[in-house]
Amino acid sequence: MPNINQIKFLNKNKRLIKEPIVIIGSKEYEYDKYNYKIELKKLGFEDIIGIDILDGEGVDVELDICELDQENFSGLENKFNTVICMQMLYAVKNPFTAAQNIQRLLRSEGILIFSDVFTHRVNRIPTDYWRFTYDAQKLIFDKIKFFDSRTKIGITRQGKLIDYTLPFPELRKYKKYYNETSLGFFFRKLQRKIFSNELLDNQRLLPEMSIHSIGKKSNHSKIN
Repeated sequence: MPNINQIKFLNKNKRLIKEPIVIIGSKEYEYDKYNYKIELKKLGFEDIIGIDILDGEGVDVELDICELDQENFSGLENKFNTVICMQMLYAVKNPFTAAQNIQRLLRSEGILIFSDVFTHRVNRIPTDYWRFTYDAQKLIFDKIKFFDSRTKIGITRQGKLIDYTLPFPELRKYKKYYNETSLGFFFRKLQRKIFSNELLDNQRLLPEMSIHSIGKKSNHSKIN
């Protein structure tokens, strides 16, 4: 279920993607606006398979990425040059096991393209367990050397991909946005004053954001 920011991130990192490619959480739904396989084929890639816990469109291998029995990964270990796992781990029960299994799929020097939610409304499609900082991504993917300079923040509602910098962008009710007119800023302040409630009285709010990252499996790492 990719969104526009995930597609933008794939395009920005096209030159690092190599086949064969595996998509984690690949099941397609009728309400999806974008399709990973279609978008990757637009970039010239063909050797792509999809893994999902549920069978359906876009799924080539039905597999629980949190599976502890390694025999179920027979034929898949060290097979892929690129693993794409975007906005999926928030919904699994054990992201630590999932991360170890994802690293097993990668060949040495293989590329992981990852994103997941940092701030987001509760999403029950079908479950919602976790939120991830960039440091958390590095923690669970302990065999991946991330490229810090390529890390991005995806602002969901704006469909915008920006550089990863701290502090994070905030929704500040008394600060004029960079792309906001003076008249628009005036009416926004007026609206909040008239219709203010306890939530909007907060000085700072974070928009819905995901953190997008990319890294390489270390040539000297050993998966336990």
